Amino acid sequence: MAADPKVFLLVLNWNRPDDTLECLESCTRLDYPNLEILLIDNQSTDQSVPMIRSRFPSVSLVVNSENLGYAGGNNVGIQCALDRGADFVFILNNDATVFPDTLSRLIEAAK
Repeated sequence: MAADPKVFLLVLNWNRPDDTLECLESCTRLDYPNLEILLIDNQSTDQSVPMIRSRFPSVSLVVNSENLGYAGGNNVGIQCALDRGADFVFILNNDATVFPDTLSRLIEAAK
């Protein structure tokens, strides 16, 4: 059987640590085996970055040098994921949460 496709889950943050932390908490419960969570911070001016690093040290973090907006911030994350060998990129708004089987179901449907 072929290996599970590599999925990068992207979450974009800008000065919304409470929402982002709740989102990331749900993402860490995903049951999909070949997943990397990538947080893109759009140059937050609050304590978002240290809070995220402290609570989720296994989450890859990219901190933009300026606020690139929604599309620009996500484009940075997409390029990073592609550079790291992503088969799929799943963009999740930071005010959303997911069920543990969300990615497994999506990848099964994609196959």
